[in-house]
Amino acid sequence: MEKRRIDYFIDDLNDNFSNNYQIVESIFENEYGYPELDPLRDEICRCIICGLNQAAITLTNHLLESALKKCLIYKFTIDSGPHKDSPIDQIFNSGIEKFDNSKSDLSKSINSACSMGLITKHQKKLLHIFREKFRNAYSHASSKDTFNDILVTGREVTSVEEIFKPSNKEFKVTDVPFIHGIIQYELAKLQSFPYLEAVDEIVRHMIKMLRKKDSNC
Repeated sequence: MEKRRIDYFIDDLNDNFSNNYQIVESIFENEYGYPELDPLRDEICRCIICGLNQAAITLTNHLLESALKKCLIYKFTIDSGPHKDSPIDQIFNSGIEKFDNSKSDLSKSINSACSMGLITKHQKKLLHIFREKFRNAYSHASSKDTFNDILVTGREVTSVEEIFKPSNKEFKVTDVPFIHGIIQYELAKLQSFPYLEAVDEIVRHMIKMLRKKDSNC
C-alpha cells in the first residue's frame, strides 16, 4: 500500500520528536504562572516539537504583542494605586483603554514598555528588530522583511540547450515569488527557536519587573 502524506508526517514526528523536545524543554517545562500567557508559550513549544516552525514564529509574534500589552496594563494599574474596593471587572479598565486599543501598535507598546521600566534599552532595540524581522515578515507576509537581501543561485532558461549549462546566475529571493514558500520554510527551521528563546527571556524579565513592583506596593 502506497504511503499517504499523513504517514510521512507521522514518520517525521517520530524521527524528530526527541531532539525537538530537548531544544524547547526548558521553556516548555517552566510556566510563567500567568494563565493569560502560558497557553501561548505552551502551544509555541508544541509547534516546534512537531516541526511546525512557521506556525511557531507567528504564534511567538502573538505572544510578544500580548505579553507587552498585558504587562503594560498591569504596570499602569499597579502604579495608579490601590484598587481594593473596585470590582474585578473594572480594576484594569483604564489600562486596557490606554494600552489595548486600535492605536496601540507594536512599536508604541515597545517604547512604552521601556519608558515604564518593564524592559531595558537593549531589549527595546532588540524588539524593534523583531518587529521588522518576524512580525512584519511572517504575520504581515512582507517578503522584503522575510528575505531581505538573500540571494540564490539558479538558471535562467530560454532554450533546451541552456538546461545543461552550469548554474551561475544569482537572484534576489524577493524577485522570485514562486520560491518564497520553500525558502521561508527553511528559514523558519533556523529561526523559530532562537526567536522564541529571545522573546521568552524578555517576557520573563517583564514578569519579574511586575512582581518586583507589586511587592513594593
